[in-house]
Amino acid sequence: MQCTASNPSAAAAPLAFESMGQGPVLVLVAGLGGLGRFWKPVAQILSSHWHVLSFDHPGVGGSAARGPQSIATIAQAVLDLMDAQGIARFSCLGHSTGGLVAQALALDAPQRLQSLVLSSTWAQPDRHFRDLFALRRIVLERAGEGAYAVLGQLLGYPPAWYASALAQDTVPQWGWGGAAQNALTAERIDMLLGYERAAELGRIAQPTLIVGAADDQIVPFHHAQDLARRMPHACTLELSGGHFVPATRPAEYARAIHEFLLRHG
Repeated sequence: MQCTASNPSAAAAPLAFESMGQGPVLVLVAGLGGLGRFWKPVAQILSSHWHVLSFDHPGVGGSAARGPQSIATIAQAVLDLMDAQGIARFSCLGHSTGGLVAQALALDAPQRLQSLVLSSTWAQPDRHFRDLFALRRIVLERAGEGAYAVLGQLLGYPPAWYASALAQDTVPQWGWGGAAQNALTAERIDMLLGYERAAELGRIAQPTLIVGAADDQIVPFHHAQDLARRMPHACTLELSGGHFVPATRPAEYARAIHEFLLRHG
């Protein structure tokens, strides 16, 4: 069920979200692209046992903007959505940039969070991470959104999966995208590079599963290990399937999330 919601007690812009299934509540937070539809294969599986909510980040897709892009704004949008739905406590699964949102929720609204899953995300950018995103930003600015998107696919998906699911017989048509979309994506890159609360992660008390992929070229698995070292109640799970493992291995991924939440939900 696709809906829009806002919190009437706060001057919050409408948020486009999708609600599936019944049971304990699990909120799915997408990565840099910010679109709730990223989660569709995983959400369909998990909704057999959980009340799953996914959403478009503020200013992305069907959701109205709420000022400048920031991790804090996305986290507040989650809380507003939960308030509008009358949900007091929930578990949260954040992928990539969404993992920063999940960390912010655990730090700033711990009483609302039942358990936490951090997927293909990081505690703080290292030099490799910053250089990679600096390169992606240059591609965005000089070649446009289309080339930026193709580069993200080449980095984010395993070669065999890319060849079977995304590759075409001709060279990709990457000369698309307008100035407004380019500016929004650049702002969101700056948002993730500017966010870091690594020194605070030790106070997260929720049971936490940290999922990473051995073949992730965007957020290598050592970031999962770094997160686990900083969080006293965390365990790690190493999969394969590239940065976008929820898309490339949805059944295996969803099963791991389900089993963790059953133990700690």
